[in-house]
Amino acid sequence: MSYIRIGAYKIRVPRSKAGRTALGSVLIAGGAFWWLPLLGLWMVPAGLAVLSVDSPRVRRFRRRNEVKTLRWWREQRKRARKEPGPKFG
Repeated sequence: MSYIRIGAYKIRVPRSKAGRTALGSVLIAGGAFWWLPLLGLWMVPAGLAVLSVDSPRVRRFRRRNEVKTLRWWREQRKRARKEPGPKFG
Protein backbone atom coordinates (compact mmCIF):
# COMPACT_ATOMS: atom_id res chain seq x y z
CA MET A 1 0.00 0.00 0.00
CA SER A 2 1.31 3.45 -0.85
CA TYR A 3 1.09 6.24 1.67
CA ILE A 4 1.74 9.94 1.70
CA ARG A 5 2.99 11.27 5.01
CA ILE A 6 1.97 14.84 5.79
CA GLY A 7 3.10 15.82 9.25
CA ALA A 8 1.75 13.22 11.66
CA TYR A 9 -0.84 11.93 9.18
CA LYS A 10 -0.54 9.00 6.79
CA ILE A 11 -2.89 9.11 3.81
CA ARG A 12 -3.44 6.04 1.63
CA VAL A 13 -3.20 6.42 -2.13
CA PRO A 14 -3.98 3.87 -4.87
CA ARG A 15 -1.55 0.97 -5.27
CA SER A 16 -1.14 1.24 -9.03
CA LYS A 17 1.00 3.90 -10.61
CA ALA A 18 -1.76 4.60 -13.16
CA GLY A 19 -4.25 5.12 -10.32
CA ARG A 20 -1.96 7.55 -8.51
CA THR A 21 -1.23 9.44 -11.73
CA ALA A 22 -4.94 9.69 -12.51
CA LEU A 23 -5.83 10.81 -8.98
CA GLY A 24 -3.07 13.43 -8.90
CA SER A 25 -4.02 14.76 -12.33
CA VAL A 26 -7.71 14.98 -11.40
CA LEU A 27 -6.87 16.84 -8.19
CA ILE A 28 -4.71 19.36 -10.04
CA ALA A 29 -7.33 19.82 -12.77
CA GLY A 30 -10.03 20.27 -10.12
CA GLY A 31 -7.91 22.99 -8.51
CA ALA A 32 -8.30 24.97 -11.73
CA PHE A 33 -12.00 25.30 -10.85
CA TRP A 34 -11.26 26.89 -7.47
CA TRP A 35 -14.25 29.23 -7.62
CA LEU A 36 -16.74 26.35 -7.50
CA PRO A 37 -18.02 25.06 -4.15
CA LEU A 38 -16.12 22.06 -2.77
CA LEU A 39 -13.36 22.46 -5.35
CA GLY A 40 -10.55 24.77 -4.42
CA LEU A 41 -6.90 25.65 -4.52
CA TRP A 42 -6.30 23.03 -1.82
CA MET A 43 -6.55 20.43 -4.61
CA VAL A 44 -3.35 21.60 -6.36
CA PRO A 45 -0.91 20.81 -3.51
CA ALA A 46 -2.83 17.61 -2.78
CA GLY A 47 -2.42 16.55 -6.43
CA LEU A 48 1.28 17.40 -6.36
CA ALA A 49 1.71 15.33 -3.19
CA VAL A 50 0.06 12.33 -4.87
CA LEU A 51 2.14 12.73 -8.03
CA SER A 52 5.34 13.07 -6.00
CA VAL A 53 5.11 9.41 -5.00
CA ASP A 54 6.17 8.36 -8.52
CA SER A 55 7.75 11.39 -10.16
CA PRO A 56 11.24 12.45 -9.09
CA ARG A 57 10.76 15.86 -10.73
CA VAL A 58 7.56 16.59 -8.80
CA ARG A 59 9.11 15.17 -5.61
CA ARG A 60 12.08 17.56 -5.92
CA PHE A 61 9.74 20.50 -6.58
CA ARG A 62 7.59 19.60 -3.56
CA ARG A 63 10.59 19.07 -1.29
CA ARG A 64 12.26 22.35 -2.30
CA ASN A 65 9.07 24.25 -1.60
CA GLU A 66 8.59 22.49 1.74
CA VAL A 67 12.11 23.47 2.80
CA LYS A 68 11.68 27.10 1.64
CA THR A 69 8.34 27.40 3.38
CA LEU A 70 9.66 25.92 6.63
CA ARG A 71 12.69 28.24 6.61
CA TRP A 72 10.45 31.25 5.94
CA TRP A 73 8.07 30.20 8.73
CA ARG A 74 10.88 29.77 11.25
CA GLU A 75 12.37 33.15 10.29
CA GLN A 76 8.98 34.85 10.79
CA ARG A 77 8.59 33.26 14.21
CA LYS A 78 12.12 34.27 15.18
CA ARG A 79 11.45 37.89 14.14
CA ALA A 80 8.16 37.96 16.01
CA ARG A 81 9.92 36.91 19.21
CA LYS A 82 12.68 39.53 18.87
CA GLU A 83 10.46 42.51 18.11
CA PRO A 84 9.08 44.19 21.19
CA GLY A 85 5.35 44.57 21.49
CA PRO A 86 3.56 47.93 21.32
CA LYS A 87 4.25 50.31 24.20
CA PHE A 88 1.37 52.13 25.78
CA GLY A 89 1.60 55.14 28.01
